[in-house]
Formats: sequence, C-alpha cells, structure tokens
Amino acid sequence: MTIQRVLVTSKPEFLHRHRPLFEALAGQFDQLDYLPIIDLPPRHPWQEKLGRKAQRLWQKLRRQPSPTYVDPLKQARVFIQRSRHTERQIYQQPVLPDQVFHVFGLSSPFWNPSATPYTMYLDYTMALARQNWADWAPFSSTRTYQRWLACEQRTYQRANHLFCMSHLVKTSLVEEYSVPADNITVVGSSGNFERLYDGDKRFGSQQILFNGSDFFRKGGDRVLAAFTRVRAALPDASLVVIGAKLAEVPPGVINPGAVDADTLRHLFLSSDLVVAPGRCDPFPTFLMEAMNYGVPCIVSAQDGMPEIVDDGLNGRVLAQPNPDNLARELVALLRQPTQLRALSHQARHKINTQLNWPQIAQTIAQVMGQ
Repeated sequence: MTIQRVLVTSKPEFLHRHRPLFEALAGQFDQLDYLPIIDLPPRHPWQEKLGRKAQRLWQKLRRQPSPTYVDPLKQARVFIQRSRHTERQIYQQPVLPDQVFHVFGLSSPFWNPSATPYTMYLDYTMALARQNWADWAPFSSTRTYQRWLACEQRTYQRANHLFCMSHLVKTSLVEEYSVPADNITVVGSSGNFERLYDGDKRFGSQQILFNGSDFFRKGGDRVLAAFTRVRAALPDASLVVIGAKLAEVPPGVINPGAVDADTLRHLFLSSDLVVAPGRCDPFPTFLMEAMNYGVPCIVSAQDGMPEIVDDGLNGRVLAQPNPDNLARELVALLRQPTQLRALSHQARHKINTQLNWPQIAQTIAQVMGQ
C-alpha cells in the first residue's frame, strides 16, 4: 500500500509533546498534516449540576459511595461527541488523507465506518489506569466506566494497526480489549531532544536528579525519605528536585521548581543519577532524556519503566522501591564511578539504537505501508 498523505490527529498538547516524532515521520511520507482535536463547548453549567445531583441520588438509592472526583470529560457521551466532531473535520479537508495517524485513546478519528484507514499510537489504556492509578479513571460508576471501555474497544478493534509504547500496553489491548496480537506493534518512545547527545559525561558530583512534576505519583515522598539516609552515608551528596516547589526544603536538597531546556541539560550533565520510583508512570519521557545524556536511572518496576531501563545493564529496576532499598542503591552507585560510567555507556547505546524518534518513525512508516 502506497501512502502519500498522512493526517495526524490528536489534542493540541499531545501534538506539541510529540513534535519530534511527527517531524521524523514527515520524512517518511510525501505529505504530513496536523488536525488538532478541539473539544466542543461543554454542556451548560445547570445541565452539569443537574446531572451530578441525579447521579448522587442514584448512588444513594443503590447505597453506593459517591466518588471523591468525577471527570465530566471521562464519559462515553464525550468520547463519541469528540470522535464525531473529528470525523467531520477530516471529511472537510481539501484532500482526504491516505491514512490517519491518531495519537492516544481519548477518542477515535472516525466514529462511523470509513473508507480511510487509521492507525493509533498509545501510551496507556483506561483499563490499565483503572488498575494502576484510579485518579486517571475518575468514573461515577462501574457502568459509566464500562461504557467508556466499550468506546475504546470499538476504536481499537476498527483500527488498521495499533502502535504502543510498551509490551504492558500490548498485553492490555489483547487481554482486555480483544485486539489481535498481530495487529499491534510495540515501538517504544523517546525524549524531547532535537538530536542525540554525543559529548562527554562525567561522574563524581554525587548529585541526584528527580522530576517531581506529579510529586506523589512519581514517588517524591520515597525520594525524600531515601535521601535522608543517603546524606547520612554520603554527607556531600545533593538532590535536585525539579517540576515542583516543596513546602519545606531539607538539607542537601536543591529545589528550583520548573526549569527551562538549557537548565535541564546542565542538570543532566552535572548529575550522577536520576531516580524515578514512581507508583504509576506509563512510559516517562524524562528517563529517555536522561539516558540520552548518559545519566543512569534507578526506577521502580512499574508500568513501562522496566522496558526503558534494563536492570544491571544501563540502570537499576527496583521491585520494591521503598526508601531503604532506594537509599541502598543510590549509595552503592554513587560510591562506584566506574560502574556509573559503564551504565552510562549502555544507556546512551539504547537511546542511539532503539529509543529514538527516527528509528521509531521508520518502524511506524514500514508497518503503515504494509
């Protein structure tokens, strides 16, 4: 199948986040265009208020506890509305694409059967969110969740092909959405960098870097508790926490909050380790950006992280990332610059050979053209 025109559809923030992937894909086709998915205006506030009251009354009658938070956008009605709106926008294009490349599973590019095929790129499924991080699946009831799941399943089963970041997601698609395994290709992901880093990487600073942009989910409490133990063994060690401002900054902790790209690059090059003991993190970009600069990572054995970091080869994967285990690994590695350099070399090798956008784009284009 010859594909000349590809139309990428997704929410604007996802289009921005994966710009390096689309730039790499653009080199594989004659034309690649973008269609941002803009949500339709929400229902009038009085409709939402009435709906919430009705839901609470229904739960009371059924003697079910009311959820602490319900996302009004996580409803089958919104999924279908968003999909039909995208479908209309696609048909309004001056020239129809040969194929649509749809990013993530919050909607479908076509709700009705279409002669134009579509493929998808997925980082997670709602079934995994329900199991691993309930805040990402804030449904008012099991029935509401099942309706959303049915929309997802319809979308995934009708896709020409599904590309996903991890084998964990592929297993979910097969077991929980009944998608044939041969219709799924695991391609991984990469970082937000324009090119692969080929400069020097030095060790010996005893500086640890942590991305606390979603502090508790990413294991920030574990990191701070572990660092207290690290400082007892290595008084010169320091911890840089970015992405969040701490209410109290413990001794040895540097907390700049949000940082720009140049500052982040400097932090990667000046840090000996990145630590990421997350409770849930589908396929964190931050790890691959660190590995691009040769920074070994210590991660939890959760979600896609063990597929990014190979335990003992280019970093460490902890099945139980409690503060004691984290501190033990951090101290052991900070005391062994030779081992850090070996892990660093392998981390850069994995980014150079596997987890980079040109390689991923080539794989996607080859499968799309079959």
